[in-house]
Amino acid sequence: MIQFEGFSIPEKQRLIAAVMLLKAGSATAKAALFSGDLTHFRTWFDGTGKNTHLMKVSSIVKEIDAAINSRPITFVNATGNAIEQGSNGLCGYVWLMRNRGPGDKFSESIHVGSGMRILLVPRSHGGDVGNLAETMYHELSHKTGGTKDITYDVNLCRHNALNNPQQAALNAENYNRFFAEYI
Repeated sequence: MIQFEGFSIPEKQRLIAAVMLLKAGSATAKAALFSGDLTHFRTWFDGTGKNTHLMKVSSIVKEIDAAINSRPITFVNATGNAIEQGSNGLCGYVWLMRNRGPGDKFSESIHVGSGMRILLVPRSHGGDVGNLAETMYHELSHKTGGTKDITYDVNLCRHNALNNPQQAALNAENYNRFFAEYI
């Protein structure tokens, strides 16, 4: 069940359209990955051809899809609050805490907050429903997969896929770009 808090009716209509796109794109991305179509995986996660981190990426993609389809998610309007002001108009946000315990790079940080609450600033999308769906997917990768914001730069995302697949598999924007291939 997906809910929306603090949005106007026109914003809710765009959010509902974005969620429909989110669900369809997520299902298609997961199906492609799990059927062995690694075309977009190689573009956004491992251009070396070694398929490193395929299991980790597949797990995160599966978890995002499961969350979209079976977990309660609440998108909250963050327009004008301290998060938007303190982050220069960041369009999506989840709470991040550092985990001081042992573990690999994937478990160094955890995302917390009240359940699956994701703060959005809808005006930063300029009415683009596809971009809004991409941001939702990006934020869900944080919540379900513990991804980080290493870079938002598309060229650097591609560069990391070719030269540093571990960074690509850790970066939320790479999941966003991977998802965008399917919408």
